[in-house]
Amino acid sequence: MTGRRGARHAAEVVEVTIPPKPEFLTVARLTAATVAARQSFTYDEIEDLKIAVSEACTALLLAGTAGHPLALRFALDGDTLEVRIVTKGPGISLGAAGLRPKPRDEARLGVYLMQCLVDEVAVGRGEGGKAELRLVKRRQR
Repeated sequence: MTGRRGARHAAEVVEVTIPPKPEFLTVARLTAATVAARQSFTYDEIEDLKIAVSEACTALLLAGTAGHPLALRFALDGDTLEVRIVTKGPGISLGAAGLRPKPRDEARLGVYLMQCLVDEVAVGRGEGGKAELRLVKRRQR
């Protein structure tokens, strides 16, 4: 874990890169849990975050990564944990979730779960046009 301190309080950052294979999603989930626990998130908040991170990684894998890894960046800043997941590939659309996705539509269900379990979900293009998915979870007081 790398910590950076500036004149003001700067976020602590943990970065993990995993191969684009479902069997490595456990690494992403455990990293999310460890980072959140370090910041005293509740058990339920940690479980929600683990599921959201897993769904985010799964959605990106289903969309396709052309064999490129998933780079996860966890940034802790006070009561906020931001997770950015970046890879090559088409990325995903948040508009696909609708209000109640059909149970058999895995991609839509994953987006719906992410939106229910964390405070913010955003998609975009990062450096070099890579697909980026951003999750924000705030610790409740």
